[in-house]
Amino acid sequence: MTIVGLAAIGATFVTALLVGLAYLGAWRARANFPAPRALAIWAAQVWIFNLLIDLLILYFALPALTGPYGGWQWVLWPLLLSGIFALFGGSILRVRDGFASLNSRLNNQISGGAIRSFSGFSSVRSRRTNAKIVDAYPNGGGSGGSGGVRSSVFAGVCAIVIVLLIGVVINSLIVVSTTWFDPNAKALAAIPHMIIEPPSQALPQTNVDHIVLVTQDVAAYLGQQTLASGGQNYGSAYHTEASEYTLQAVRGHLYWIAPLVYNNVWANLGNWQSPGYVVVDAEDPNTQAVLRTGYHLRYLPDALFSQDLLRHVYLSGYTYGNLLDPTLEVNDNWQPYFTVSLSQPSRGFTGDVVTQVLLVDPQSGAITAYAPNKVPSWVDRVIPASLVDQYLTWWGLYDKAPWFDPSGAGQQQPSTDTPELVYNQVDQPVWLEPMTSSSGSDNSSTGVILFDTRDMTGRFYPLTGLGVTSNVESTFQSNPLNIKGYTVDAVQLYEIYNEPTWVCTFVQKNAYGASFESIGMVDARHLNGANVIMAPDKADALANYAQWLADHATPGTGPVPSGKLVTVQGQVTRISATTESGTTVYYLLIAGHKQIFKAGLSLSPELPLVQPGDTVQVTFLDTGQNVVTISSFADLSLPLGTATPTPTAPTATP
Repeated sequence: MTIVGLAAIGATFVTALLVGLAYLGAWRARANFPAPRALAIWAAQVWIFNLLIDLLILYFALPALTGPYGGWQWVLWPLLLSGIFALFGGSILRVRDGFASLNSRLNNQISGGAIRSFSGFSSVRSRRTNAKIVDAYPNGGGSGGSGGVRSSVFAGVCAIVIVLLIGVVINSLIVVSTTWFDPNAKALAAIPHMIIEPPSQALPQTNVDHIVLVTQDVAAYLGQQTLASGGQNYGSAYHTEASEYTLQAVRGHLYWIAPLVYNNVWANLGNWQSPGYVVVDAEDPNTQAVLRTGYHLRYLPDALFSQDLLRHVYLSGYTYGNLLDPTLEVNDNWQPYFTVSLSQPSRGFTGDVVTQVLLVDPQSGAITAYAPNKVPSWVDRVIPASLVDQYLTWWGLYDKAPWFDPSGAGQQQPSTDTPELVYNQVDQPVWLEPMTSSSGSDNSSTGVILFDTRDMTGRFYPLTGLGVTSNVESTFQSNPLNIKGYTVDAVQLYEIYNEPTWVCTFVQKNAYGASFESIGMVDARHLNGANVIMAPDKADALANYAQWLADHATPGTGPVPSGKLVTVQGQVTRISATTESGTTVYYLLIAGHKQIFKAGLSLSPELPLVQPGDTVQVTFLDTGQNVVTISSFADLSLPLGTATPTPTAPTATP
């Protein structure tokens, strides 16, 4: 149903209620019932007033038609305003006359009061003290008058009382009956399907080839730099918002993607469509951002009027749920869509559950609705992070503890405000949230939850003793290698070399976001600034971290979760040089080995002389990754060796 129809229904309901209250007021006062003609005029004015208010509420507020009243609780606002309107007779003229009459009475009271002299004379009464006060507007203020509805004041007062009764008393009773006490608390905790893993179960191994090194702020900085590419001055009319960069997997690789949005209202009025979106590599901060244009994106977040994405969806008939988390995602053909999760409360006003996922074509405006389990596989997000945080809060508080538990025993809570989107495997995103006890001073974990982004399943790994909360960030910040004081950003928990590992990106903040500076890693069980591995790239960080784990293995804890120092010899099949962070780096392939070997120029002066077919010997820490950093190198094919001394003539013996 269109908002015009909804507004008409709301206006009719409120008007009918006020008319009924007006008749009730006349009956209680034992007065004559309102004349049909006067009542019809009054009702028409109230209906028109309500229709306008309803249209404004529906168009701008987008109230969801769901909840205990079938979603019609939004009508309380028009009813409240109509009640105030009815106090003045339900007429614009009477509202004006009412205020004029009130003003006249106040002026007459002030002018007729006692005036005391401040010049030392005795009190003098105004000559107008005994003057008769004449009301210039005897029929104002909703008192009825000729042709008026005398009981409109009663109707207005009753309407206001009804709003207060429903808004304060009845709504409070609904909240109490659906969220208070132990049965309700257990029902809230049971909304997600939580699976408790055994204590011996480790977190799923992370594919370190797809660790996210580019933060959202870095993506915004790189994305803004590319707006001038392609010979078009897109920056004059468009920009990208840092908060709208969305992490997602496309064709087995992770990217940040954000739409080009209008710089201001005038840019919107002058264009009415966006040419495309920006793609930033989330795995490699040295890769240049890509501007993908040639599109005609008409429906965008925060655009004007009906081009606003959520307003377009709402006006298209999706009024029966809360529209959450509008996110730009692209399919494997780079075709852009906005995904919107539609949720409905399961318990009174709360307990939202996603019932549909809407795919919106931002070019045509076409909307396709899917059940959560039928969403195309390229869509990464179905359950919004805000809902996951609420689910985990309820589960932590009430699953193992009663609703009223002042001691906090048995309770736990999310350690962060928002769960992190983590890709342990590039095609399997999860919401990750470390849990901690309900004590505000506790900085260690009670476990880690991985919550599926596409259904209501969460897995709780009872990994206790991991460092969490602000301790992690301060540990990275205080490490001795961070001598330039870089900012710590995008702290994420991964399982690397069978160890829970915090990984962060060190950045330098700027006006457009941030620039990448370094990567940090630290064992989540041993938070200490001295234990932080800080390196300019991922390969060096992984190699150094594996070595740190090997050096700090604790006896009795099982096999060392790191690689071993390995020396291999073979023929070079390929070699290539590139520049990374201002340093020349060589990549080699050696026959019989699947790894890509990486070495900086400073490692050996022989590297620039290596040719395919040369026999080389390399030493590296075998971490099981596709790219390994060489710690020593020798080209055995080069004719190098100890110089032969030049023979000298024998000395004559006397």
